[in-house]
Amino acid sequence: MIVHPECIPCILSVRMREIVASYSGEEAIEKLIMLLQKSIEVYREDTEITHTAWRLFNYTLEIAPGVKDYYTRLRSEVIEEGLKRLQIYKSFIERFNGYKKFWIAVKIAIAGNALDAGVAGYEPPKSIDPETILSTPFSIDHTREVYNLVRDGGLTILYLFDNAGEAVLDTILAGILRDMDNHVIGVAKDEPGFQNDLTYMDAVRYRLDKYFDEIISTGTNTPSIYQNMVSREYLRRQEEADLVIAKGMAHYEYITDIDLGKPVLFLLTPKCNVIARHTGSKKLTYVALLRQ
Repeated sequence: MIVHPECIPCILSVRMREIVASYSGEEAIEKLIMLLQKSIEVYREDTEITHTAWRLFNYTLEIAPGVKDYYTRLRSEVIEEGLKRLQIYKSFIERFNGYKKFWIAVKIAIAGNALDAGVAGYEPPKSIDPETILSTPFSIDHTREVYNLVRDGGLTILYLFDNAGEAVLDTILAGILRDMDNHVIGVAKDEPGFQNDLTYMDAVRYRLDKYFDEIISTGTNTPSIYQNMVSREYLRRQEEADLVIAKGMAHYEYITDIDLGKPVLFLLTPKCNVIARHTGSKKLTYVALLRQ
């Protein structure tokens, strides 16, 4: 996706928020923010939105290395909180069977996307109860088509993680896909990560790998699977996959402009007007969009 006028103040606001959260002292914070504001003209030259956000994020890490520690702590906190509540969602979903169970697992996975701290003007909830998940509507619901695709098993599925807290909820959908005899490979980002997105080391440290057949790294810390930057190993797995499940807005923003040569299921909740317009959905609803 191209950069829209609303995107630049959003990206810059998130970078500023990171600095304020990572440092103390008005003088130090003001100096870093001034450097950040001066850099925006350079980094906005890239017309693809996720590239702009990523380049400015990496620059922020250069001038304010404390931001890396801030996100390391944040990811640990949300993963630990998610693991404490995981059994609540598991017990809830066991009340259902067949397509209905799959449908609710998809909703739980999308609900996790609301736990994203990387959007300006949006404050993620600390947790989401099952009844709220059940009552939140889909704007786009292609779950029936996806269920028909995966229910007979035998597929290799690449599952592209987004934010760290969300990844805990993704384990429920991954488990159902594996119960259907599909091979599910979780895909995390490399260190130092991008914002609060799950890294490979996070997944290993908190044993999220036990919920998947495998977990691999993209080999980069880019917001999505930049085809000219990911590792050869990742590209091999992508080529072998039968289906890609892409979580969150950044994966949607990047992958909609490329052809992976296979079906892609986008799972997200739009948290800004740009994504809501582009998907043809409504903000803070659930989107399960299958691109064949």
